[in-house]
Amino acid sequence: MAHFRIPLIVCCPFFSAASLAQGDLFNLSLEELQDVKVTIATKTDTQLKYTPSSVSYFSQQHIRELGISNLTELFAHIPGFYPMYNPVEGNESYLIARGHPQKYANTLLLLINGQRINEDYTGGINYIDRFISLHNVERVEVVRGPGSTLYGSNAFNGVVNIITKTENYIALGVGSFSQRTLNLGATYQGETISAGFDGHFYQDDGDTLGNVFDRFLLQDTTNDAHEAQQLEAFVSAYGVTFNTRYHRSSRDSYYLFRRLRDGTTKQENQHWLSRLGYQYHSDNSWAVKTALEYSKATRKSLTALELQGDAPFNAADFLFGEDFTYDSYRAIVDSQYFYSDSQTWSAGIELVESQVPEGYLRSNYDLYSELEYLNQVVTFTQPGQRVVLPNTRRIKMAYLQLESVWSEHWRTTFGLRRDSYNDVAGRTNPRGAVIYTLNDDHLFKLLYGEAYRVPSLGDLYDEESGLTVGNRTLRPTTLKATELVYQYTGSSLSFSFSLFHNHIDDLIDFSSSGDAVFLGNIANNKATGIEIEWHADLSQYVDLKGTFSHLFSNDTEIQPGQSKIPSEDLVPRTHAMTSILVKPSDRWQGSLSIHNRSGVKVLPQFDDNWTVAAAINYQYSENASFSLDVNNLLDSNYNTAAIIPLGIKENRQFSSFQARGREIKLSYRYQF
Repeated sequence: MAHFRIPLIVCCPFFSAASLAQGDLFNLSLEELQDVKVTIATKTDTQLKYTPSSVSYFSQQHIRELGISNLTELFAHIPGFYPMYNPVEGNESYLIARGHPQKYANTLLLLINGQRINEDYTGGINYIDRFISLHNVERVEVVRGPGSTLYGSNAFNGVVNIITKTENYIALGVGSFSQRTLNLGATYQGETISAGFDGHFYQDDGDTLGNVFDRFLLQDTTNDAHEAQQLEAFVSAYGVTFNTRYHRSSRDSYYLFRRLRDGTTKQENQHWLSRLGYQYHSDNSWAVKTALEYSKATRKSLTALELQGDAPFNAADFLFGEDFTYDSYRAIVDSQYFYSDSQTWSAGIELVESQVPEGYLRSNYDLYSELEYLNQVVTFTQPGQRVVLPNTRRIKMAYLQLESVWSEHWRTTFGLRRDSYNDVAGRTNPRGAVIYTLNDDHLFKLLYGEAYRVPSLGDLYDEESGLTVGNRTLRPTTLKATELVYQYTGSSLSFSFSLFHNHIDDLIDFSSSGDAVFLGNIANNKATGIEIEWHADLSQYVDLKGTFSHLFSNDTEIQPGQSKIPSEDLVPRTHAMTSILVKPSDRWQGSLSIHNRSGVKVLPQFDDNWTVAAAINYQYSENASFSLDVNNLLDSNYNTAAIIPLGIKENRQFSSFQARGREIKLSYRYQF
């Protein structure tokens, strides 16, 4: 990823008794932390230690103590996950999950307050939603491994649910690269109605980055400036809640379509999310949750594909970009029936309708005639000029799950889900979990699950446009995952060890020919590895937390003639994170975090990488606090990899993005 931002933010709100019981790591014992209830693994309240999946949990206090400020930084703290993210994000960066790298992160399902963020054009989260802020998070729950039995497509190698919280506060921040941040929130709580609003505004001028590839041979540097706005509001009354969320991000310069053209390259993404939900409970015997969801996204971009001077581009540089709009509707019913104290049945249905995006090209030359110069950038929206074939995706889904407690030592979870599509093959995904509790300290889990990633709308319906060529014969990518978990929880040390084996078939991937990108089921992959998550409570003042991930094997079988880079060349075999959290008094807190990864084959000149970050925080008064955060403390010069090479430089493939240097930020927060 571009950099590791791991500050500790002391400017946290004062918690209610309920939130303290769930969140304050310095107040909860390690045993109490394992009893925290999460919903992501079963859609029912389940103690963390008994979840039928490998689950990582981040409370509000935990996130602020570690200083995790956005989604990219969160991934670095999750075992098995590694973000090869950079300022491009939606183009060439990728997320690694259990040895599998995927452009757009479309084998991870991201939820915010239970609503799906993944858009159906790419199936991923980076094409539209860039730089997602976690400034107002209440908690984050993460399933590491398959989740399609509950959540369907894209819940392939993981599920992340970000639960936000609206409070009365204002926060200001300034920092390196002319960084400016404003966060603010307001809430209302009446007898029957509650409401809230939260806003996030961020802008920086970027770092100057020198390790670049410019196919035009005109520039030796670029920068990664960006800005983002994030707005969220809710109204709740009588069990009915309406949430709406708006996220916008934009950037200039840096790469687009694997090209640099500072002063020309521009990109703007917008995403609107709305959800109307209702919950009903009856005498602790059954519960029903219903929701109607709407998602709308837009993306507009522009860069230079060819320079002025070469025919037929004599008049000006050949500018090229895209303009698309996407809509999706979803209806959901989830129900639980508590048959007895030892058995819980869960069932649900979903109905989805997703529009294939209205995708059009933009250029200053007429792309649909003799490349006549137009004197201005025009979006080509006439009939027959779409670059994504018109269609509508309709999905019908149903699942059933049984959770059973057989004794104080044994419990099981079994589930099954069927997804039916109107445009691709459907899929039935089972799961099973057996949990054995030896005693209060030792617990074992045997887990099996299947998952899939359905071909996205872009995978199927993209037309030849200089971007991507779709393939309507694609099959879903499938996963069979087996996992053995051992958990130890003592008075001062907790430890989770997960040994997993993944078998992936029919990988949908990109095969380049010139500047066009083609799609096909071109590979299979098998990976075996371990994930370790540990927490040591050294004293009432000092905590140690860490993760360690290692791949014993990662083998990709690619069809002959394909140019895909195998997973093992894009993925570090080992990566680890260690964080020291210190709280010498009620007013002072601090953290030091160290991240290490082994070498990546597509970056042969960059071997093992170490990154360090630190922060000092001061609670000035009951309502006011300050934080000083330093990222990339040692000012390391390191790079992340590109999933598709950017070009040839110095007689070798150039596949790297330079990360930011040392970054310093000063923040002030006032809690009303």
